[in-house]
Amino acid sequence: MAINSDKPHLWKADVEKSIDWIWEHRTPDFAPIFAPKDKKKAPALKEATAIYGVDRNQEQENNRAEAQLVADATKSAEERNRLGQFSTPFPVASRMVAHALKALPSDAPVAFLEPALGSGVFYSALLRQATASQITSATGCEIDPCYSDIAKTIWSPSGLRVLNCDFTAFATESSNYGRFSLICTNPPYVRHHHLQAEQKVALQSLVMQRLGLHVSGLSGLYVYFVLLADAVLADGAVASWLLPAEFLYVNYGRVLRDYLTSRVTLLSIHHFNPDDVQFDDALVSSCIVTYRKNRSPGTSSCAISYGDYLDPQEQRTMPTLELRGLNKWTMSHFENNGMSSDAPRLKDFFSVRRGIATGANAFFILDTDTIAQYDIPSVFLKPILPSPRYLREPVIRATVEGLPHVPGFRYLLDCRLPPNEVQRQYPSLWRYLEEGMAKGIADGYLCSQKEVWHYQERRKPAPFLASYMGRSNGNRECPIRFFVNFSDAMVTNVFLNLYPTPELAACLDNDKERLIELGEALNNVPAECILHAGRAYGGGLHKIEPKELLEVRLVSAPAWVDEALTKQLVLI
Repeated sequence: MAINSDKPHLWKADVEKSIDWIWEHRTPDFAPIFAPKDKKKAPALKEATAIYGVDRNQEQENNRAEAQLVADATKSAEERNRLGQFSTPFPVASRMVAHALKALPSDAPVAFLEPALGSGVFYSALLRQATASQITSATGCEIDPCYSDIAKTIWSPSGLRVLNCDFTAFATESSNYGRFSLICTNPPYVRHHHLQAEQKVALQSLVMQRLGLHVSGLSGLYVYFVLLADAVLADGAVASWLLPAEFLYVNYGRVLRDYLTSRVTLLSIHHFNPDDVQFDDALVSSCIVTYRKNRSPGTSSCAISYGDYLDPQEQRTMPTLELRGLNKWTMSHFENNGMSSDAPRLKDFFSVRRGIATGANAFFILDTDTIAQYDIPSVFLKPILPSPRYLREPVIRATVEGLPHVPGFRYLLDCRLPPNEVQRQYPSLWRYLEEGMAKGIADGYLCSQKEVWHYQERRKPAPFLASYMGRSNGNRECPIRFFVNFSDAMVTNVFLNLYPTPELAACLDNDKERLIELGEALNNVPAECILHAGRAYGGGLHKIEPKELLEVRLVSAPAWVDEALTKQLVLI
């Protein structure tokens, strides 16, 4: 096998952060709210009252903001990610509280609850929006004493009852049922990976008992917060939640969408523009959901806005019944945008499978030096492409040996022999595997789930590829790229493999011109079609899952493609 002269730096950062992205609320999510309009990139925002535009004499808020900074500094970014601890900027909290209060009768007493109190930014906002006589009670739940102690010190003298407790337990106590008329909060976004199996089962059971709703095991902690809060809300109460926008379009967000359109009256949804976030890592964008606890009448409507919270780019009103019938709740899904055309979908021509997940790219994807050092037999090596970011051309050419004409490609270690056979027949390869075991590779999550830890998933090289994710810009350029692959190279899970149906394969007949022509048609799919089908994350990051890609319409298919579709319809 010919060995490629590769560039090590191309793969160093390409253990590609896996597929599961860490979501967090960060102040840059809300930069457009108080950043100068003429600046293209908002500065990083700090939790300091100087930027809030509030009276400097408001000593309590000033103390809270400063104490928040100090407390945050004592925790690592990893710890705060794991616990979902990211404070809400005061302007956002203030606007949310003001909006929620307007949904209550003007003379209604306020029994306030903050399920994820933190240092008490929502209570601080409440004190500026409501009169002391209007607030009949105020309670905050905070599981972390680091923050509950701050809130207790600053806000207890003002009437806030601070409880160092788990809100999910608080919400199940019968003495708390129906006690509260107003909830404003930013619940912790603890990803499902960080929830213990027994904790998930217990929370799912609680939601089933209270509401008769089944929560997917993929749901984060915030989903349980919203659903369990139903019990503590009084009839007619108003709740406003700062949530990850993922629930608007992912499958495991359906339980929340169903709850909001059938159990309560959904008043408004604001979706922050993910392109406005300035950061280097991938974060899910945010949304604000406000509702009233009563059954939605058949004629109710929801106000929907998008972009800047104070000055939205888009606004519209959607009847609740229409929302209930939609699988995704984003602005593009509220418009036809030509998506209802008669153009065929990709599922008419392809099956789609994600690229392989090795469980340890740094170990299983080898450079030439490692191959030579351990004398790894070529029979166990398969060429593998680097990340889409390093592919400059939409056509991947190949050598006569099937190797890709792409700088920086490497080789996948793909040995299906059982360990005892490797040890007996290939001692140098066995030495490499032993080193992997010593490093704990075999005990990693994905590797430990395999039949044998070093086995790879079975995939055939695909003639067409799509990037699994990508960033868009303000010009709405398509974030997903398609490639025609003439090589025998495999791909990791940052790609999607597109395998032609037998009918399309017969039409293609390995004709290079036709393959390239179809590749051009794929890359000419309008950006809106991709954005409509996929999902948006912070900073303009977009991702599309295999099932979502199959629903994309091929709006400019070559004429000969109709032949494949016609044959397929005849067979059906």
